[in-house]
Amino acid sequence: MAIKRSFLDELEPIIYWDSSFAIAVFLDTELYHDECEKFRQRLNAEGVLSVVGDFVYDEAAFFLIRKFLEAEGKRTKQHWRDVKRTQPNFINTIMSTVKRVKDELNDTALWIPSSENVKEKVFQLMQSYSILPTDAFHLAVALSHGVTAFATLDADFLKVDGITVYTCLP
Repeated sequence: MAIKRSFLDELEPIIYWDSSFAIAVFLDTELYHDECEKFRQRLNAEGVLSVVGDFVYDEAAFFLIRKFLEAEGKRTKQHWRDVKRTQPNFINTIMSTVKRVKDELNDTALWIPSSENVKEKVFQLMQSYSILPTDAFHLAVALSHGVTAFATLDADFLKVDGITVYTCLP
């Protein structure tokens, strides 16, 4: 089991943000936006190095695109995938928002690359802790850089031994 810490507890010097946390920070419509934004401000004020991997960018972009596609689907009474298919340029109309979030993420957190050895670690983590591949990928990338502290809204991270999880989840 991970060590669970609240957003008010003692901070580690480096904290990896998973996608759930990053999305909540940058989208004020998300359930835990206020809590996550205050924690982000605290991390900055206390000089904590925030880091993210490739999947944070991918998942944040997909989340935003899907959210806009779903809204358009609701307006046009279509499934979001049908909106994408019938309006092939729809994504271009929202790219300014996607780029804004990417830029905010770049300004707030340091990107850490994945390496070749991450692939095997992902499958090991999936098997050991019964977690989803994307969660395992976030963990494997961070751990490959020696980062053992995570900011997340995903309770599955709490299953993993040897890490510290910062969350506002009850």
